[in-house]
Amino acid sequence: MKYFPSTFYLSRFAEKEFQIQLNKSSQRLANTVLYLCIFFLLSFTVLSLESENFTDNLLINSIRIVIILLSSIFIFLNKRNNTEKLHIHFFGYAILFCCTISYLFWSFSLTHNELKEGGPMLVVAVITSIPMLHLGHKSLLWLIICINLIGIHVFTPVSISWTLYFLFTMIIVMGYIQYQLDILLRTQYKAELIAAERANTDKLTGLYNRHSFETKCSNLIAQLHPSQYIALAMIDIDYFKKYNDNYGHLEGDRVLIKVAEILNSCEADIVIRFGGEEFILVKILQIDQLNWLHDLPKAFSNSTIPHQYSSFGRITVSTGIAIAKTNEKIVTTKELLTSADEAMYQAKNTGRNRVVSQSVIPPKK
Repeated sequence: MKYFPSTFYLSRFAEKEFQIQLNKSSQRLANTVLYLCIFFLLSFTVLSLESENFTDNLLINSIRIVIILLSSIFIFLNKRNNTEKLHIHFFGYAILFCCTISYLFWSFSLTHNELKEGGPMLVVAVITSIPMLHLGHKSLLWLIICINLIGIHVFTPVSISWTLYFLFTMIIVMGYIQYQLDILLRTQYKAELIAAERANTDKLTGLYNRHSFETKCSNLIAQLHPSQYIALAMIDIDYFKKYNDNYGHLEGDRVLIKVAEILNSCEADIVIRFGGEEFILVKILQIDQLNWLHDLPKAFSNSTIPHQYSSFGRITVSTGIAIAKTNEKIVTTKELLTSADEAMYQAKNTGRNRVVSQSVIPPKK
């Protein structure tokens, strides 16, 4: 049986992205949990100050004030920290909180010769309510509390059998709820990923569509190293309108699917159906790969698709490639697209079924 959904339900990369999204969406709720924690501790401290045994509770109240100060500091830091690692910061704070509250329980037991179930159960509930921590995190925190209470029961004269019973019962119930919550949140996230993927995918060819082009191309440009080049190829099927008019749109769809299969084998980082009979391929190149796609006409001649209304007698493509290298100013997607479009029309105007490439030199700052 798999006990922790965070370890098996999503891929490692998807789990990381899910955690970042969860951090962003639950940051305010997590701060609310800390405010409630401060409120309860302040309430206990004030009630204790009004009691007759103030001196006996001095150490206990001091520990409560320490926890209140730690919580206040963490709220302040939480607003300034990067949400990407918020769950790690919260987990570190929660460990410190559990260790400090464990010392408080130990001191309370020795001072009052008892420890009722309310305090430990409230701590379990507080740990459960931290939204960005998953079952693995919370199990470790609950374990810290359990070890401390078992230590109180075994190594001190204070008997807390019923407190331990209610604590274990609470942990079992909360653990089951947290397991189901972890599954539910990840199922919802996976459904969102599938929906986003469908929105960004061309239904006919299975390639990415124009909607996703800008984001994916920009992300690829951001990965460029100084020694690398980026190439954007715009590819247009020659005489495709004539093919559709004479063979019919169903046959035209089969051609689009076949062309997509050929382009998918060109080792591009991104393959996009840009619209109609136009496709875009984007790839990061090393200096010895600058002739990428120059043999594309040969790939289509080896996979003959008849087209008697073309001067070539088969399906061909015209390709324009824009190639840029990182310099003082990083090239933009628009600059690449404009240059590739110009090169593609140059290929069209010089006979079709060919590749024309040109360099893109972005203006300096």
